[in-house]
Amino acid sequence: MYQEQLHRIQQKLSQAKAADKDLEVFGAETHEYHLNPPVSEAEVLAFEKKYGVSLPEDYRAFVQTIGDAKAQKLDTMAGPYYGLYAFGTQVNDLVYDQTETYLKAPCALSPDMTKEEWEALSSPLLMNDEEDEDFEDEEEDEDFEDEEEDEDFEDDEREEDETQTEEDYTQQCGKVFGGLLPLGSQGCAYYHALVLTGPYAGRIVNVNWDLIQPTFAFETNFLDWYERYLDEVISGQLLDDRPTWFGYHRGEPAEVLLTEYEQTNDRKTQTDCLDGVYHKRPPLSDTVLDKVEKLIALNNEDRDFLIEILTLSSYKRAKPYLDTLVTEKPKEVFQYIWWYAQDHCADWVPVVKELLPSITDEETLDFATYLLTEGDDNFEEVILPFTDNANPRIRITAYYTLGKSKKREQYLDTFIKGLQESDNKVLHTVIQALSKVKDKRLLPYYKEIAKRFSKDEDYILSNLKWALEPFGLTIEEARK
Repeated sequence: MYQEQLHRIQQKLSQAKAADKDLEVFGAETHEYHLNPPVSEAEVLAFEKKYGVSLPEDYRAFVQTIGDAKAQKLDTMAGPYYGLYAFGTQVNDLVYDQTETYLKAPCALSPDMTKEEWEALSSPLLMNDEEDEDFEDEEEDEDFEDEEEDEDFEDDEREEDETQTEEDYTQQCGKVFGGLLPLGSQGCAYYHALVLTGPYAGRIVNVNWDLIQPTFAFETNFLDWYERYLDEVISGQLLDDRPTWFGYHRGEPAEVLLTEYEQTNDRKTQTDCLDGVYHKRPPLSDTVLDKVEKLIALNNEDRDFLIEILTLSSYKRAKPYLDTLVTEKPKEVFQYIWWYAQDHCADWVPVVKELLPSITDEETLDFATYLLTEGDDNFEEVILPFTDNANPRIRITAYYTLGKSKKREQYLDTFIKGLQESDNKVLHTVIQALSKVKDKRLLPYYKEIAKRFSKDEDYILSNLKWALEPFGLTIEEARK
């Protein structure tokens, strides 16, 4: 039934290895496109019997067909991220105890699960984590005044409580991650897994231990998901410098996705289509960009995202739309330029300087300063007023930006004002901004700070130590 696709996959594995000969695709250095020997029918049956599960037919066919009979069996083989686990291994990555019970349990996850449904399912597990931490803290702080009491009884009771807590935790893990066969690690707390039970059996789902809501891959079976991975390696899609997060977005060609976007009224489908286009490796073809511009002209709720997609591929084509959008949404425009068109920061310096006095939003100011410092050697004067802003977060940005100036010593009076800051985080930033500046006018203020702080708060003394070094002083000496 799957022979034609399996034959294609076998061929594509060789093509993928050749396309990524330098192992640039994320995780490829770990698996190196290695193939384990195929798994025997007896091994598959033994696994299914041990765990009381029935593996999806396409996955069964894959592990029994794809491989290298002469190869050494390793922990991982060619696959997304850090590779696929060797068959039958790492089964307890998600539910570390009583795996035989929970691998065959009903899978509670679904592609259309709402945020509220996920939180209701996962919150008890999160609470268990917090309770464990609280228990550990209580243990550390416990008063031992009553040591002569029946310690043996207390120890037995505590062991019971701990055992019960572990059982409860395992049970909750089973409710959240039951019915999932871990297939591989994506790094940190992220995994991809194969759904074994329930209405979505055979689907791939991306999960993580930080309890971020799971994301189902859009393919409806393992083989399509795996073949798409190979296609994206071969095409160079996964060589993108940006994090592409394979398996989290739709994989069809951009033209197909945009056509579907036009033809459907379903908002989720539309969002998924544009998200898929956004994650294609740029630049997109002129034909695709023509369609993107056509959609921008509709001026619908996705206009800003479409302009972002256009900027990612062609700054020249995006520029007129950015010019129009900047007065309405400066933050978004500044972000697009910084993320996708840094070579053109200088083009935006006059606009930034014009809009700067009206900026009150912290994040907008952040990106405005990025464009200024990258595109202009004379940005200091427009930044100075922000050092007097009532918002400490904005003062931090102002002093940090001035600290990047090649002419910062000309603004020593402003920095001295900052050294008298009452807000510790602002003060911390000011000290850092003055790194390696040796001017005797700073010394009295450094000494005052040393006397003001008896212990290190917000890393002030840690940074002050380095600030005093050019003067040949320690913090203790500065306090005298």
